[in-house]
Amino acid sequence: MIRVGQVTGAYGVDGAVKVLPLTDFEDRFDPGASLVLDGSPRHVEWSREGHPGLVVKLEGIDNRTLAELFRGRYLEVPEGEQRELEAGRFYYHQVVGLAVVTESGEAIGVIEEVLERPANDVWVSRKGTVEHLIPATRDALVSVDVAAGRVVVADWVFSVEEAKD
Repeated sequence: MIRVGQVTGAYGVDGAVKVLPLTDFEDRFDPGASLVLDGSPRHVEWSREGHPGLVVKLEGIDNRTLAELFRGRYLEVPEGEQRELEAGRFYYHQVVGLAVVTESGEAIGVIEEVLERPANDVWVSRKGTVEHLIPATRDALVSVDVAAGRVVVADWVFSVEEAKD
């Protein structure tokens, strides 16, 4: 399953939910679209812009109490419905598991997690007990080769400067 949104709470009294989109394709939330919430398929009755994110009314969730039960849960689509992303964009499941090396060839570890942050995503690489946080930005990532299973990161990401008095 591919996560396309996260329910952040209930909206109103008729069962609508506030959704934080996790996709570049907001038509996933158009009326009639099929989503999976907590393992159950649901159809979108209606959706509209919210602040922030969207407000979505899903079939079968008809009151605020029920809608509130889904806070923090994810709206998903089957992996077979994955769409092609523009160059330089990746699904999280494509990134997790990639080996990380620096421009100079030093093995840093394997990406184990993707953290969503307001400015940019952060890829968490671990090797044993050592953890590195890698900003997922164009200047930090030299190349990402999903087919080869490897990410090359700029050397400056791992350089440490000593504080001067």
